[in-house]
Amino acid sequence: MDKGKGGRMKPEIYMSLNLHELILISIYLVIANGETCTFERLVAECFENFPKAFSFKRYPKWPDALKFDRPLRALRGKGLIMGNPRDAFVINEYGERKAKELMRASRAVSLAEIHKATRPSSGRSADDRIIEFIRLSPAYLRFLRSPRRFQIAEQEFRNLLRCTLETPSRVVKQNLEYYLKVAKEYGEKEIEKFLLSCKREFVKGGNFGKRTAY
Repeated sequence: MDKGKGGRMKPEIYMSLNLHELILISIYLVIANGETCTFERLVAECFENFPKAFSFKRYPKWPDALKFDRPLRALRGKGLIMGNPRDAFVINEYGERKAKELMRASRAVSLAEIHKATRPSSGRSADDRIIEFIRLSPAYLRFLRSPRRFQIAEQEFRNLLRCTLETPSRVVKQNLEYYLKVAKEYGEKEIEKFLLSCKREFVKGGNFGKRTAY
């Protein structure tokens, strides 16, 4: 394993990856460790693992948070992650697969470390937090009170999926399908019905064909 002082990966290894890839790996590692990937936690993880890539040029002992905006937008645009800096970030199955591929291909993390990171954690998983987030959402509570009369606005629906109004529709659809998959795997039939109701409402409004690019 090619690492530098203190067990850190050598810069010549991680500098072969771009910021998008390093951020995706960091989100994966934070969540695999059973932690919530807030923006602050993500910055700390990236700077700790890849200091040369995420530091200020003139002040290498400090992380440059401005380096995260475009890569995070790009990762959301590609449908690899969900979330935003105000809340937290969640990696989906596509993003997780890509992160593992990157780590193996670049030898950024040894296979032993990958297996260690993917072991079941005592903390809540990202999917657990998705279920809890939906269960506590005002939209879901409205649905439970009156399923037949339920309606949801586009912005509220996108917020529920950790998307913005600028998020491409293909990403919104991909996030929705992932949420439905999680609800089905968890046996949450009411949440599954709720998401399908949201999907019908969204399709009815013609919004799946809009905002195909940033």
